[in-house]
Amino acid sequence: MSESGETKRPFPLLSITIILAIIAGIISGGYPCYTSEISTVSLFLAMTFSLASISFRRIISRDTLKISVYSIILNYGVLSGLILLISLPFENGLKYGFVMMAAVPPAIMVMPLTNILKGRAEYALLSISLIYMLSIILTPLIVYLLLGEKIDSTNLVFTTFVLIVLPLLLSRVVRRLKISKRTSEMVINICFFLLIFGIIGKNRGFLFYNLNDILMITFLTIVRTFGPGLGVLRIGRAMKVSMDKLIPLSLFSSFKNDGLAILLCISLFPQEIAYIASIPCILAVIIEMSWAVYLEVMSVNINKE
Repeated sequence: MSESGETKRPFPLLSITIILAIIAGIISGGYPCYTSEISTVSLFLAMTFSLASISFRRIISRDTLKISVYSIILNYGVLSGLILLISLPFENGLKYGFVMMAAVPPAIMVMPLTNILKGRAEYALLSISLIYMLSIILTPLIVYLLLGEKIDSTNLVFTTFVLIVLPLLLSRVVRRLKISKRTSEMVINICFFLLIFGIIGKNRGFLFYNLNDILMITFLTIVRTFGPGLGVLRIGRAMKVSMDKLIPLSLFSSFKNDGLAILLCISLFPQEIAYIASIPCILAVIIEMSWAVYLEVMSVNINKE
């Protein structure tokens, strides 16, 4: 407490980390090589240290299952629907990118973000686990129905195993080490920097695409990200829902695994189409990170009210 009796506002370390990573990535072009490998390891470590902070003895309960159902509806119903809606003005490559974004599950980083933003990590863990299991069927089905392309679900199975199952197991070891909360948060923030720096840097060529399309995609992506995210928070608070539940629900309503969408674009389409299809996904990474920054900056005031 300060002398005036007010709670000292925490330094928005995550926000600064994200902003610096985006700027550094655009300026430098990211890593000279092994971007995918570095990004995967970074996200793996962020997940591991985030999961280490919670106990799984009572993770499956009526309450967590209920939140999981809401999360599935928000991510694959509301958010995917909005993404497909905003894809209507676009054609060919750009539309393919939006379809990929709508088809993929939420970003794995919803888990560590929930932890950092003081939400209940148990809700996020069960929700993201169930959604990824469903996505093994839903992702190829959505792409096939909308684009007529069949995709191999191997990437999704691999992502689920490497970025959920393995971190879950390793987190039990890290938990026994009793690493301080400050150290864990520092590791998570470093991992976020490495992840965002690599993704933005490797794909900074989007800056040289048609300016009108870039501006329109940016505006529509802001609407589809901030709209449902803020909507969940405001409606939930009006219904007296606790913030530890609203934080993960808000994240599931606004985040997609854009990195996975980019990988699917690259693997499914010829190079010239893949580049264009990746543009909406790359811009979504920046907008979603901006949303995370907003949430962190506002979280103290929200929890005070």
